Amino acid sequence: MSRSFFECIDVGSENCPCYLAETGDCLTCSRLAGLDYCDCKWQGVCIYNEFNWNGKKVKNPREEIATEIIAKKNYKGNIHILVLQGSKYLCQRFKFPGTFIFARNSDYKEIYEVPLSIMYVDSEKDQIHIAVKVISAKTKALMESNQKLLIKGPYRNGIIGLKALEKNKEGKMLILCRNMGLAPAVKLIDFYKDKKEIDLIMDDYRLEENFAQSYFDKLGIIPIRKNFKRDDDLQEIKKLIEEGSYDSTLIFTSDKYISIFEKLMEDKKNIAILNNSNMCCGEGICGACSYVDKNGEVIKMCKCQMKAKDKQKGGI
Repeated sequence: MSRSFFECIDVGSENCPCYLAETGDCLTCSRLAGLDYCDCKWQGVCIYNEFNWNGKKVKNPREEIATEIIAKKNYKGNIHILVLQGSKYLCQRFKFPGTFIFARNSDYKEIYEVPLSIMYVDSEKDQIHIAVKVISAKTKALMESNQKLLIKGPYRNGIIGLKALEKNKEGKMLILCRNMGLAPAVKLIDFYKDKKEIDLIMDDYRLEENFAQSYFDKLGIIPIRKNFKRDDDLQEIKKLIEEGSYDSTLIFTSDKYISIFEKLMEDKKNIAILNNSNMCCGEGICGACSYVDKNGEVIKMCKCQMKAKDKQKGGI
């Protein structure tokens, strides 16, 4: 197969083979993508055999789970943090950076599912924290519930360029985040805080109230506060990047600021970015997250991992 610069985030997981195997669109297995030969680079358990052994059906499809809302914290600017009661098994699966879920109010149909980053997992209490900014119909419906939510996951592709982190399990990390990008930053810091030295530069100037500050305090992180719209601040950030000896840099902002920061660090490797694609089904079926690369190839961003620079430079 020609698509060798990315890989499926679900390959080898408990959710593989997925729905794309049933439709002949597997992103990894050439035989499950309609070819009559094998040329995959996957070194794990054979996906083709797994699919056949499972009766040519999806393995462990993600199902909705009813979770109790333990607490709801309201912040200025229509931002809310919901604390959900999970289980040890669920929290273990949600602990990794880039994990997100689909959540909905059980009084509404599935069309009201909202994709949300996992912000924090309390492993001792088996609780899951998510941040919600109320914008329109889906998030309004979600916040009407005070007792329980239906959640589905884990979905794993909230960060593009995860190999930049996996290759450097120790060392020094820089995180640049803005507005709702603070939520996945909390999860990532919690995961790496005992493995890496972490610097956090945040722009919270558009937030009426910083909903993540108490989490940063708990994790022992003192953010450097900058305004990403100011040229002077951007030059100061560039200087910090040049002098900081960071082995990995994460950009949790809108695509506009991802492009700005990547120009500031063109010679830097090991960059990871927030996946800002539109998520609708999370299974590679609906096409809402589709991204067209420089060769005109359509890539399903709910599942495909690639280098962050390939994502930013390739799109049409």
